[in-house]
Amino acid sequence: MVSVANFLTRAILLAYSGSVTSATPANVLQGNIVKPRDAVFRDAVTTHVVPMRSHALDHPQEPQALRRRGNKRGNLPANLTNVHDIYYIIDLLVGNQTIPVSVDTGSSDTWFVQQPYQCVSYFWDEGRKPDCGLGDGFKGNLSGGNIPDVLFGRAYTDGTFVQGYFGYEDVTIGGLTAHHQTLAIVNLTYWYGDGRVSGLLGLGYPYMTSLSGAMDSQPEYDPVFTTIWKSNPIAPIFSIALSRDDNVNATAGHPKDETSFLALGGLPPVKYDDASWGRTPIQPISAMISSWGIDSAEHGLYIISADAYVYGRTDNVTGEVVGELTRNTTQFPILIDAGSTLSVIPKKMCEAIYAAFDPPAQYLSSTGLFYAPCNATVPKFGVQIGGKTFYIAPQDLLRQNARDHTGEFCRVGVTDSDSPPHVLGVTFLSNVVAVFDVGNHEMRFAARNAY
Repeated sequence: MVSVANFLTRAILLAYSGSVTSATPANVLQGNIVKPRDAVFRDAVTTHVVPMRSHALDHPQEPQALRRRGNKRGNLPANLTNVHDIYYIIDLLVGNQTIPVSVDTGSSDTWFVQQPYQCVSYFWDEGRKPDCGLGDGFKGNLSGGNIPDVLFGRAYTDGTFVQGYFGYEDVTIGGLTAHHQTLAIVNLTYWYGDGRVSGLLGLGYPYMTSLSGAMDSQPEYDPVFTTIWKSNPIAPIFSIALSRDDNVNATAGHPKDETSFLALGGLPPVKYDDASWGRTPIQPISAMISSWGIDSAEHGLYIISADAYVYGRTDNVTGEVVGELTRNTTQFPILIDAGSTLSVIPKKMCEAIYAAFDPPAQYLSSTGLFYAPCNATVPKFGVQIGGKTFYIAPQDLLRQNARDHTGEFCRVGVTDSDSPPHVLGVTFLSNVVAVFDVGNHEMRFAARNAY
């Protein structure tokens, strides 16, 4: 999720005042010191695994719902760009309460609403009571107390926002506890959800946290996962396996198997091609957007640079590539973001992919995005990382569960933008196991076996 700057937060808030392998981990924790990895790395399947529930909205939000979540650091965005039609949910144990939250690798704060909370409408409408669509959230008081004189706030370019305060509570995920964890409680918001979640789990680096005090000088703090790996005997890595939403193919009364996981300290229990591992450094926050004027070597988000992007037409009968694939080696920073449905790539490249559909994808002004007939021939598109190419499956490039109002056109799984940040979102992540190695500032990917 991408946030806008802190000044926008304040402006809006003022307006409302009134195949599975088993192996030995190569990293060894000694206190909080992480030994560098060997040239040949092996990650182990961890027991600290949390199932993730994928949920597709019945009426997907269109581009006016693109969310950009902000941070106070020099107008620095924390990224989640989402054409909000599918997201992934886990249950957090917060104190003694179970809170469902969406999972976001494009931000660092963890927040949830508190009952009762105030839902407001962005536009004044006397005849309609606003409904933010958030669940029940946290009840009562945080056991560790509140942080005095420090406000929490986020504003979004679509007009949504959250406001509240910070405090301390124990948070448990996958049997691991972050004791006395800094959390944000939201008591005022304009939002649009569907009642499935009550907040958000941010998995980014500490650099992207924000405590906005009276002097705007509060220090960053450790997010939930950072606290967990510093205080528990696990490697400082987490991994994600997102399975695409295929409820449309499930028989009545027999939902699909649970195959999406968040794994702490190792790999999730899914099948993948062990020969396909590719690795690449996580780049510092200064790599994302030069106009931010940030020269910090700090890591904030999971930013990488791919070796190349490959794409081309396929035969509508055999599915084989027609001619040669284009190998585009244009270099640009791109964010790995589990909170974004679509992948966002530069316009010229995206236009070539749109044209490679048969018939070509077309822009639907009623949606603000590109769609193709749901029975169109889907091109080949892959991302080369660390010398390995990871292809996006046809069902992710042409998303059968995201249709226009006629039901005849399906949404293309990539969208174009010449303005950073660019994103590899759910449509890419549904095809890989993604390892976020925060100890060594490295991303690793392996291709998922067909599922």
